[in-house]
Amino acid sequence: MRRIFLGLILSVLSISVFANNLDDLKALTTTPEKLSGTFSQSKYLAQLETSINSSGSFNYIRDKKIVWHTLTPINSTLELTPKTMLSYQDGEQVNKLDSDTNPVVAVFSDIFFGVMTAQWQILEAYFSVSAEVSDGQWKATLVPVDESIGGFINKVTLEGDKYLQQITLYEPEGNITHITFDKLQQK
Repeated sequence: MRRIFLGLILSVLSISVFANNLDDLKALTTTPEKLSGTFSQSKYLAQLETSINSSGSFNYIRDKKIVWHTLTPINSTLELTPKTMLSYQDGEQVNKLDSDTNPVVAVFSDIFFGVMTAQWQILEAYFSVSAEVSDGQWKATLVPVDESIGGFINKVTLEGDKYLQQITLYEPEGNITHITFDKLQQK
């Protein structure tokens, strides 16, 4: 009986610490109206045992639009709004997906906007979020609570300070995508 009681107390304490860390994380991160910067990305492909590197720039207007412009190795742009996903190659539109005809677009948009703009309340709808905060730096681990998301992402780690600095996506088949942000400018 004492073990059960002790286990219950430890569970309550760990939930309390988790909540405080998430509250600290929410207080530390900011979502400016507009933000731009550069990124470098490395995608490890487990089956080929190789990585593909890319880099480019991004900018967002909170709750309206994210533009993800890959410059190398291929010039391409992804423009994401809460309702549409447009892709361009060499300046020409090659694809358009709309949430009215493809509900996955709305979920992808929610998650991408949530990650890029530190909107933890959105991310908590799709993921269990645990956080560590220390000396103005933070790390959050997101584990899908939705089975459909768990089909293509095992876990996401986010790290930063005032702004998001790194994202690492772990996929079920062993692929890992790591993105680092630099030259962040609030507009």
